[in-house]
Amino acid sequence: MEKKAIFLDVDGTLVANHGKMTEQVKKAITLARNQGHKVFICTGRNKIGIRNELEEVNFDGFIASAGSYIEVADEVVHSRYYDRKLIEKACDVFNRNNIVYNYECTDITYMSPKMMEFFVGGNNEEATNSEMERLKAEQSDKFNVRDMNEYDGRGIHKISFIAMKQEDFDHAFKELKENFNFVVHDMFGSKNINGEIMSKLDNKGTGIKRIVDYLNIDMEDTIGFGDSMNDYEMIDAVKCGVVMDNGSARLKEIADRICKSVDEDGVYYEFIDLGII
Repeated sequence: MEKKAIFLDVDGTLVANHGKMTEQVKKAITLARNQGHKVFICTGRNKIGIRNELEEVNFDGFIASAGSYIEVADEVVHSRYYDRKLIEKACDVFNRNNIVYNYECTDITYMSPKMMEFFVGGNNEEATNSEMERLKAEQSDKFNVRDMNEYDGRGIHKISFIAMKQEDFDHAFKELKENFNFVVHDMFGSKNINGEIMSKLDNKGTGIKRIVDYLNIDMEDTIGFGDSMNDYEMIDAVKCGVVMDNGSARLKEIADRICKSVDEDGVYYEFIDLGII
């Protein structure tokens, strides 16, 4: 088969519940690259947030911060930060509506203690106090988290948020929808509204197009794997869009293929079904 450029989301696609890649998934990536295919991470996480994945198996590059930061073979292909005035506006709106948020820079994530509590607690409501402290420390290390009060003015690629009430989110959305693209996740259940605000200029689809142009790859030879609505532009952009069985129902509507869930090593088995390995 023609050599493919394959783009893989992380959470819900490569890993489950912020865990680690299984040996099967790592094997699939290695075998695909040995066959001459190009394999890239394509994630909403910032660069520091994927350091574990980059250490566990070799990739040809990555799209991070939902298209706002891109590297190919250790070369920075694209990097864009929010306009300062837009950051000030978003923070003012979030603060007035009791919404907690973080700043996702390239190598540091700035987060308030309250945001960390919600970020970790959303998936671990039954955890004991000691377990919660361990999880907080684990996530702080993974994303190189610093207290929001330590923010030093460096560039911000993306902002994630958690609203406790629907009406708070609705007010913020109304004020910011002209300036940012909103993505809302269901990863933290129904109690809170978890999401991201992203640049109007960058997304996973534009990131893929930048890599395709940079490497002179034909878009006909692109495959994307995702599970949530921040993968929409990726699945829409590639020639073959694969959505995990655990993925969003709305995302499945535009999928070319549905594969096994992340818990069933869907990436590995779909690589086999597609003839990649």
